[in-house]
Amino acid sequence: MAALRRFLLLYCLLYGGALQAAELVTAISVSGLERTRERTVLRQLPFRVGDTWRQGMATTGERWLRNTGLFSEAHITPPDAAGVVHVSVNERWSLWLLPQASRSDSGASSAGLTLDEYNLWGLNHHLRVAYREDTGRNFTAANGSSYDIGYDWRRIADSKLSLSFAGHWGRSVFDAYRNGALAAQYLQDNRSTSLVLNCALGPVPGEGWSVSGGMAASNSSFQLFSGTPQADVLASRKRSLLFGTSYRQVDDRIVWFTGSAFDYALSVTSRAFGSTLNVYRQSASFRTYMPVDDQNTLNLRLAAGHAFGDVLRDGLFDLGNRSGVRGYLPGEVQGRAYVLGSVEGRYLLFPDANVQLAAFSDMSWLLPEAGGRRFYAGAGGGVRWTLRWLVNGTLRADAAYGLATHRWRFYIGAGQAF
Repeated sequence: MAALRRFLLLYCLLYGGALQAAELVTAISVSGLERTRERTVLRQLPFRVGDTWRQGMATTGERWLRNTGLFSEAHITPPDAAGVVHVSVNERWSLWLLPQASRSDSGASSAGLTLDEYNLWGLNHHLRVAYREDTGRNFTAANGSSYDIGYDWRRIADSKLSLSFAGHWGRSVFDAYRNGALAAQYLQDNRSTSLVLNCALGPVPGEGWSVSGGMAASNSSFQLFSGTPQADVLASRKRSLLFGTSYRQVDDRIVWFTGSAFDYALSVTSRAFGSTLNVYRQSASFRTYMPVDDQNTLNLRLAAGHAFGDVLRDGLFDLGNRSGVRGYLPGEVQGRAYVLGSVEGRYLLFPDANVQLAAFSDMSWLLPEAGGRRFYAGAGGGVRWTLRWLVNGTLRADAAYGLATHRWRFYIGAGQAF
């Protein structure tokens, strides 16, 4: 018994000493906030008051804060002598008001205005309102007005749940292509809405796996104003169930990225829900950002999609745009199924520079509607200019050559292709 008492006494002394030596988080001090609420920062940290500090917490917390997009800088220091962890951030401006304009080879043009607020209420909610006017040939006519609104309620009650709403209504020009050539133009009247609930399975939204589910509804009608009527351009009513899963392990370092991401989405449109047709669509994508020579990166993307059932012309996958096969106009690369591969090198002019040079190549195989070309490729280069003080503040200029059309296409706007 005496030996047992000595052992227990020694154990208590050693264990008590270990507790005293451990760094406990007694308080968290946040500095640098102007428009963002403190709770928006605290819920993105891998520790709470009362936790024992562990190695790697500072690095993880800084990454989670940067990945919100709200901060150009985030610094976390371990507990000081009093157990206080100091979190310092530098906020980015979260309000965009961006005029937009486009013109195709045929002279068809559009103009609009988009407002984005990425930090509504100081809680990282995203509000988007957009107006677009199809302006005929060379901005000389008013062929239709359309409106978009979207709202992302991120981290409902600071939980891992997020809710997204989107709505669209108005009239716009719908170009119907046949084998890559413009066959007809319609005035489309469309009203649509969607509601999606997302649940993060990882430690915070945007890190690890997540699942989502929701519903969407749309009504569309078409009025021919030029070209030959197309049998598969028809009025429709769609009621859909939406399902998805995604994985994120990306470190957003503002001017460059590392890590990988995966997305899968399934849409089920059925007459049983009140639709006028049955359509099933699924798509998946994988992208990875690999450092090459310090902050330069080689970025790869693989994507695929398949739609089957009563697929109308407005339900085809459209890869001819700035985020698909670059070098082609919307409508030039369409099909029921596709496989897409992209490789892009991004090179900083010097370490931590705001300007990147990019070289890229996109290749796609698709299943067209009525025969015709199945393979499309485009290649080109561009410049990325990142405004550190602005959320999603990357401005982009690209020139891309379509190998199928033997034409150059140009894009100036905001955001990366992937």
